[in-house]
Amino acid sequence: MKIVLTGPTGKLGGMILKQLLFRCDAQDLIVSVREPHNLGQWTGSHLQVRYGDYDVPESLEPSFRGADKLMMVSSPCMDETVRLRQHLSVVEAARQAGIGHIVYTSIFAPEKGRLPVHRLHLETEQAIRDSKIPYTFLRNAYYMDIVRLLGIREAAASGVLVSPPGKWSFNTVSRLDLAQAAAIVLTEAGHENRTYELTPMRTWDLDDLARSITEVTGRKVIHRKDPGYRNDLYRMLPFSDMNFVSDDLVKLVGQPLRSVADEVRDVFG
Repeated sequence: MKIVLTGPTGKLGGMILKQLLFRCDAQDLIVSVREPHNLGQWTGSHLQVRYGDYDVPESLEPSFRGADKLMMVSSPCMDETVRLRQHLSVVEAARQAGIGHIVYTSIFAPEKGRLPVHRLHLETEQAIRDSKIPYTFLRNAYYMDIVRLLGIREAAASGVLVSPPGKWSFNTVSRLDLAQAAAIVLTEAGHENRTYELTPMRTWDLDDLARSITEVTGRKVIHRKDPGYRNDLYRMLPFSDMNFVSDDLVKLVGQPLRSVADEVRDVFG
């Protein structure tokens, strides 16, 4: 069985590639990449490296040819119209190349979301269904990296983690757990035509984050709401269901997921 992976130079794609190399031989992997020279770290690893660019549709089918499964990492483009066009090109190329199974990185609970990105992923999922290619949709939660945007260094210095008023919950997960789940789905049988909601089993809140900062740094940190505090992230959060949770991810990886405290520990070393 051969697996072709897109997006191997991105953070998530690179982690998926590493997890795949734990689970299968390098000669069974193909990486489809826009700039093959950026894969210098894998030189000599027996990986097949092929040119494939989401913006050059004619490059995709040759880069997928001969593979049984496609790991379709969603485009990082910020223009959702362009992203959808790119995704449709990937799906069509997969059909032409005779791919037998598409694994796609979608977003958690897109039916509940109210952002353009939710519509993008729903439309991509439908295009994959319409292709009649067996699929697995990995509906990824927002990444745990989000804690780095919440002022945790400032909180460690001042003793106060500040947020706007409101009841803020987070259902984030680490890229590592998502990468492990993707590698498992790609290398094991029985995941065809399944949709997995890859969130934690419980949410965390800003009091949890303050306690984690205290635990990691040894400096007492409390959470305080301030009507004058401004952070664009908090304007986006209400458009996703951040209380949505599932046990799909922990069942797939078969071990406890990385926590918000683990992420804080990484930030502070």
